[in-house]
Amino acid sequence: MPVLLRKIDARILQQEPGWQTDLHKIYSEAEPERRCLKDAPLEVEPFITQALSLEDRWFAGALFNDHLIGAALVSPVREDEWQVRHLCVRAVTRRRGVASRLMALIAAQAQQQGVVLVVPEAGLSLADQVLVGRLGCQRCPDRQGFVFHVAEA
Repeated sequence: MPVLLRKIDARILQQEPGWQTDLHKIYSEAEPERRCLKDAPLEVEPFITQALSLEDRWFAGALFNDHLIGAALVSPVREDEWQVRHLCVRAVTRRRGVASRLMALIAAQAQQQGVVLVVPEAGLSLADQVLVGRLGCQRCPDRQGFVFHVAEA
C-alpha cells in the first residue's frame, strides 16, 4: 500500500477539512486508551483539539488516495528528541502494514532532521510492544521508552 507521510497541525486541518473528518474516523474506531492525553480517555474531537493545542505537536498522517488512513501524534520533547504516541490505523486498512510504514516514514523524517524518535514505554499495549520490537526499536531506559533506529542506506 503506497502510503505517504503528511504533517498535520491545526493550520493544515483548516486548509484540508476532509483530513479532520479522516482523523475523526481514525480515532473513533480506536480503543479509548488511544485517546488519553493525561489520565482519562477523551472523546474524539476534544482529543484532536487538545492534541494540537500546543504549537509544536502534530499528527503524522498516513495518506493514501487523498485520505488519511492512519495517524500518530508527534511531540518534540527536546531539541534532539521526538516522541510518538497514539498510533492508530482505520479498521478497514489494518493488517496491511500501514502502521509499520507510517512509523518508518516518521523515523526517516526524524533522522533527516537529526532527532531521535522515541516511543514512550508508559501505556504501551502488548500489540504496540510487538510492533516496535518488529520495527527494530530498542528499549532505552534513559529515554523511558523504545528508540527507533533507521538503517543507513
